[in-house]
Amino acid sequence: MVISFRSIVIGLLLIPLNSMWLALAEVVWYSGEPTTLSLFANVIFILCLLVIANAPLKRFKPEWALSPAELTVIYVMLAVATSLGGHDMLSVLMATVPHLHRNVPLNSRYEEVASYVPKWLVVTDPKALESAYVGQESVFNPTNFLPWLTPLAWWFAFVMALCSVYWGLTLIFRKQWTVNEKLAYPIVQTPLMLISETKTLARSRAFWAAFSIASLIDIINGLNVLHPVLPRIPIVRVVNLQTLFTERPWTDMGEAWISFFPCVIGICFLMPLDLSFSCWFFFLVTKVQLILTSYFGVAGMPGFPYIQEQAAGGYYAIALIALWISRREIIRIAKIWLGKPVESEDPWERKEARIALVLLVAGSLFLAYFCLRAGMSLPIVVAFFGIHFVLSIAISRMRAELGPPSHDLFPVGAHRQLIAILGPVSLRNRNPVDVAMFGLLNFFNRCMRTHPMPQGIEGFRMVERLRLNNLHMLVAMGLAIIFGTLTSMGALLWAYNRYGISAQVSNLPMYLGTETWDAVATWLQNPPRWIAAPSYAILVGLLFALGLSTLRMNLTWWPLHPVGFAISGSYTMMRMWFCVFLAWAVKALILKYGGPRVYAPALRFFVGLIVGDFLVGSFWFTYGVIMETPVYHFWPY
Repeated sequence: MVISFRSIVIGLLLIPLNSMWLALAEVVWYSGEPTTLSLFANVIFILCLLVIANAPLKRFKPEWALSPAELTVIYVMLAVATSLGGHDMLSVLMATVPHLHRNVPLNSRYEEVASYVPKWLVVTDPKALESAYVGQESVFNPTNFLPWLTPLAWWFAFVMALCSVYWGLTLIFRKQWTVNEKLAYPIVQTPLMLISETKTLARSRAFWAAFSIASLIDIINGLNVLHPVLPRIPIVRVVNLQTLFTERPWTDMGEAWISFFPCVIGICFLMPLDLSFSCWFFFLVTKVQLILTSYFGVAGMPGFPYIQEQAAGGYYAIALIALWISRREIIRIAKIWLGKPVESEDPWERKEARIALVLLVAGSLFLAYFCLRAGMSLPIVVAFFGIHFVLSIAISRMRAELGPPSHDLFPVGAHRQLIAILGPVSLRNRNPVDVAMFGLLNFFNRCMRTHPMPQGIEGFRMVERLRLNNLHMLVAMGLAIIFGTLTSMGALLWAYNRYGISAQVSNLPMYLGTETWDAVATWLQNPPRWIAAPSYAILVGLLFALGLSTLRMNLTWWPLHPVGFAISGSYTMMRMWFCVFLAWAVKALILKYGGPRVYAPALRFFVGLIVGDFLVGSFWFTYGVIMETPVYHFWPY
């Protein structure tokens, strides 16, 4: 099916509004963190508004109404643009670029760091920095925006090259994951139901019951934030299990909050049972590790038992498994690249393979040129991006197969893994620019929650479900990447000059900039003693996850999934583990005692939880933007 021109135009018109909305809601007023979940609340909110507006058009002006295919295109474009402008991508970059030279006069530690950072990648002009940090200025004043143009132009080209590689990898794995394996893609179930099953949801009592519950909770709690004398329904961080104990080793278990986020419970219900079980089970295992570490008095190795490093090993295992399962398809694509004939070839497949090759080669060459021009050494560049893209494959695979509600690798991104493996002293002595550039490359490695690549593979899954044109969708995504990057940079720059980085309620840009450059300054000036244990922890996590996968492939009853192990130690899991447990328990009971007859309305019930929480939650952070005030966070991760 051909994708209509108007759907792309509508998507492009909505992207600037979405970018400004995110800049004000997530960065300036910190009224919510909708992009830290796998399913973006702001995009579901816009999709719901379009579906609601579409209903009367279908009845009175059917030629004006948007078709399911057009709604899908708009949704995918907004999701792709949001992944770039969200909490963990360009927001981090735009906080990092001005922070260093703004604070050099105030922090002597930054002087050495600044000497290694290329000036064409950061803002150095004092007047432009003053405007961005103090605010109450117009970004359209040439004095305020011209010094930003050169660094932002380079970073725009960098993001385009990065996304080029992402989408090249996406095209390589698309057919294997979507057509050959027919993976579940749980995350896209909600938007597909809103697009294709609108009438069914509208007539479902279960959907409206759940919608009412989630909405009522958000309305009551939102009013409580504005007027504290009003009642509040406790669902956020109700109890921390750590506080129930008063003696060691139990007090060393770390945070383990019991919370009842409606949207998270709904997303977790969509996951396969083995994954949801594995998530909360391995989360408790991490707590047992911490308790035993304290009990046996393990000392001399800060960070032991290296929960995050073990999780990183799990990500590597998932990527290796994905590559192994996809090996025949990869060989098939390689034959197409070499011009050899393959069986059952369709015209799009050959074109897709060639486009993937162009994207991979062009993107990789520019990324290498960019980093080498900045002064980095080639082996570190290859190792850095090699680690990053392996992690990207792992994240995309887990999203396609199992749909976890969130995935973050803080603080074990590619650059931090290289620091842990090679040691900061060794890296600094070989080439200090490598260490300094890790600060600028932190923005797409810090957490990886709003990773663009899963949005691409999920978009192609929706294309396959609705039988749309793959090439047209690829073009639509490309336009969303370009427009989303430009408008996100512009919206954040406008917000900085309007409100001021130092004066914002959230203080998020100051925090991100300080976190980034303080870490670099420490690596360069006061590097910690290198120990091999974190590297061994990554290897242990890799082998353990591979063992779990082997057991799953050979024992049909084996309940533990490596993805659950990989995400169990994340920062976000501390906030949502109990929601995962609740969703697992309810789904297990429904499948065991209710069967398909009960599962269908139950599914609509949990989708109702997601939609109700997202709609009213999005209303609150929109209200916060308009009224310029902090509001209720429906998902305070």
